[in-house]
Amino acid sequence: MDEQIFFAINGAHNVFFDQLMWLLTGKTVWVPLYVALLYAVWRNYSWKGAIGVLLMVGIGMLFTDYLNSHFLRPWIGRLRPSNPDNPIAPLVHIVNGRHGNGCGFPSAHSANMWMLTFVIAHWLRSRLLSFSMATLTLAICYSRVYLGFHYPGDILGGLVLAFLVVFILQWIHTRYLHFTPALPVRQDWVPVAVICATILYMITITIF
Repeated sequence: MDEQIFFAINGAHNVFFDQLMWLLTGKTVWVPLYVALLYAVWRNYSWKGAIGVLLMVGIGMLFTDYLNSHFLRPWIGRLRPSNPDNPIAPLVHIVNGRHGNGCGFPSAHSANMWMLTFVIAHWLRSRLLSFSMATLTLAICYSRVYLGFHYPGDILGGLVLAFLVVFILQWIHTRYLHFTPALPVRQDWVPVAVICATILYMITITIF
């Protein structure tokens, strides 16, 4: 079933979405969003809160990214769909000649983005921002499957890993970091505007 869903997503391709998904899955393109999120946290919690969020995200990425990539994924050993060693690799649609190497369960992109989404939702308690972050995370997760880097099951595994990590981070926040957000939440529209502007930029350069 996982392979069937994968091929349904990966097989529904065209030139426009090849380019758009390639841009969407990039890391550096979202740096302005990370800056905007930190700004929103600073406006609601001051510099102590901003440092607290950076600490939470740093600890979270230790599990969702570093330990995941270096220990968990090699231990589980599930090859990426487009890995040349995977028997289904010749059937996978490849974009820009990029094959996925190594193993892919759970997805680090999925785990990292869901972890960040959950942390921001917990700290800022903004429905607008939480919905925007969740929608963006779903789109990025979709792009990972579309590009042949992950099975849908890898994405789900990343979500579960992020949930477990954030559960620990929330315990640390509740026990040791007694910060409360300003009410109403201030400047939550700034990261949302950055998300919309970045996606509009991607669509524009993809078309033209």
